[in-house]
Amino acid sequence: MIFEQLNDGNCRTYLIASPDTHEAALVDPLLGREDHYLGVLRDRGLSLRMVLDTHVHADHLSACALLRDRTRAEHVVHEQSRVAEGSLRVEEGRRIKVGAIPMDVLHTPGHTSDSMSLRLPDRLLTGDFLFLGEGGAGRTDLPGGDPGMHWDALQKLQPLEDALLVFPGHDYRGNTHSTLGEERKRNPRLQPRSRGAYVAWLQGLQLPAADWMKAVVMANLACTRNNKGIEIPLGGAVCEVGAGCSGVPQMTCEALMSAQEPLVLLDVRNPDEFIGPLGHIEGARLIPLPELPRRLGELEAFRDQPIITICKAGGRSNQAATILQEAGFADARSLAGGMGRWNQLELPAAKG
Repeated sequence: MIFEQLNDGNCRTYLIASPDTHEAALVDPLLGREDHYLGVLRDRGLSLRMVLDTHVHADHLSACALLRDRTRAEHVVHEQSRVAEGSLRVEEGRRIKVGAIPMDVLHTPGHTSDSMSLRLPDRLLTGDFLFLGEGGAGRTDLPGGDPGMHWDALQKLQPLEDALLVFPGHDYRGNTHSTLGEERKRNPRLQPRSRGAYVAWLQGLQLPAADWMKAVVMANLACTRNNKGIEIPLGGAVCEVGAGCSGVPQMTCEALMSAQEPLVLLDVRNPDEFIGPLGHIEGARLIPLPELPRRLGELEAFRDQPIITICKAGGRSNQAATILQEAGFADARSLAGGMGRWNQLELPAAKG
């Protein structure tokens, strides 16, 4: 099997091709990059058989409709998709093939109602249903999103083996892939939690959808071939829960190092990270993010003091600060850049 990721930046477009039949598929191609994709196919002697959208995207425009025009490839979407022109609508359990390479469809809604993941023999392409590590998963507060549906979809992963490779539709931290076993250890979405607790947690983290994201959704539903007139900001973990850190005050590592006021340091990573290579800040308390909602009582004595939440890069600490804000803690801030930035600055960290 030929398998490559074809984009720079945070959005992932995957090429899947058969070296025997020279048939190819593109998963989640970006509008504006179609000439690059077709050039790669031409250079490899591959013919495009299908283009797939794992869901209706809110952060970028899909190139599937235009690629279908130019190559007559099938445009594959889930049967619940409301896109205007999908030519092949697939359902849960459907097997589609590129040459002899099987791709089984899992309906994994929650980020959107039409989200699907693609199971290949040794890997799972998750779209925005599941990201890597602290990235968690795609937001459930955009049009068509639903936290309860996302919890239900996560249960479909339980029978899958730990060795299965995971390739997401986005990654904002420079990661390429993981394994399902590793995600079960590190991803906050895969920690044990009841459906009710999961829904309450995500509802507490919701942010209003940006107007530009709504415009992108509408353009993708209409299968636009034109990327003019739609302004898409660059950068930012826009599809993650807590994207943009709206309403979460930040403290820089430099400011924390020089702070004179008494601060409560709350590290929300996993225990193995706390004692791992990045270490932790001396005096920090450890409450992993998935456990925080049920362990807020341990922080009751600090309700009126500044609490600085800490993780590896800032994603989980933003979520933790939001949880604290929602619970009435007067001054919750997130450490910008987390322990990664702290180590880059060579600030003192306790190891072991």
